[in-house]
Amino acid sequence: MSGGTLGLYVHVPYCTVRCSYCDFYLIPTHGRAVGPGRAPEAYIAALRGEIETIGTPLRGRAADTLHFGGGTPSLLPSHLLGQVIEALRAAFSLQSGSEIALEANPEDVDPPRLEALARLGVTRLTVGVQSLDDRRLGLLGRPHDASRALAALAAARAAGPRSLGADLILGLPGQEIPEALDGIRRVVDAGVDHLSLYILELHDRTRLGREAALGRLAPMADDAVAALYEAACDLLSECGFEHYEISNFARPGHRSRHNIKYWSDAEYVGFGPSAHSYLSGRRYANASDLDAYIARRGIGIDRIDDPQPPAGRAAEALFAGLRLTEGVDLEALGRRYGPGPPATAGLGLPQADGPEIGELLAAGLLERRGERLCLTRRGRLVSNEVFERLLPAGLS
Repeated sequence: MSGGTLGLYVHVPYCTVRCSYCDFYLIPTHGRAVGPGRAPEAYIAALRGEIETIGTPLRGRAADTLHFGGGTPSLLPSHLLGQVIEALRAAFSLQSGSEIALEANPEDVDPPRLEALARLGVTRLTVGVQSLDDRRLGLLGRPHDASRALAALAAARAAGPRSLGADLILGLPGQEIPEALDGIRRVVDAGVDHLSLYILELHDRTRLGREAALGRLAPMADDAVAALYEAACDLLSECGFEHYEISNFARPGHRSRHNIKYWSDAEYVGFGPSAHSYLSGRRYANASDLDAYIARRGIGIDRIDDPQPPAGRAAEALFAGLRLTEGVDLEALGRRYGPGPPATAGLGLPQADGPEIGELLAAGLLERRGERLCLTRRGRLVSNEVFERLLPAGLS
């Protein structure tokens, strides 16, 4: 499976601090000197090396999204970002009207920075607000406060990227539902076009995860999170936002085109340590090792494959597609990955008229819209349980 228009992803592994909930690959820089071997200039040189040595059949492929994630891409000076964009334009056919997106922390967003990003052609900016309660921000280890987050959104709105987004985290320890909804209203009132609402996940490797394991804190109860999620969905619907993916809401015309590639089984290629790619049915990730990446100048780096049989790939596509409001066409999915008819049978996937689907329809967790299968709102709340029940036998 190959072809179509690519998405491009660039991982920027620097952050001022490691937030207490974060388990992404990154290098904290606050309070410590980043030696010349790990300096952003050295990293960008290696990143350009990986991009410039991209071989056929990728070289010259059309791309229509470019996403800078991390880490904190807004920490990079604009001239370094420009070098990366220039290298990608030379290696790929980045089409006119492409979405060029960048994630930013509030403390990095000011008029001079925004002007520089506009000159680089950035069309989409997402600000990591996470909360508008200073107590919660302290618990999360965020380096900004609520007033700085709102100032960043105001400055960005005035600068006029085509799409302005914000991230918020729900289900924080001690968080009350009225407080969380008030934060959502204030972010909406700041003029955002897109809002991502993430339920707090506690990972063993994070400070919050360790604190929870020791019983020192407790996230919001599951039933309270469910009530908050439903109230947030209602609020954003009233404000004119489409709930187009489990965690994502957008005003019409402002969906994340890059992230939709992940959910719609489209191809993308990632650059930088820990960046993931999906090409010709193969998923792989660059090794999470900045030092090795820079030492090799981005060339001949270690890559970790995610081997899956066709049934596994089809299941991944099914679950990703169900995250979208439009859901998936099971028969079309089966034809893409295996024999038919019914196309899904040869892959071990549930059939449209099979008992697994029937039980989930009866339970109000799935619904049919024409030929497509979709999660209901209740189904979105327990999506992981739904996916487990749809997982083909023998896969885990």
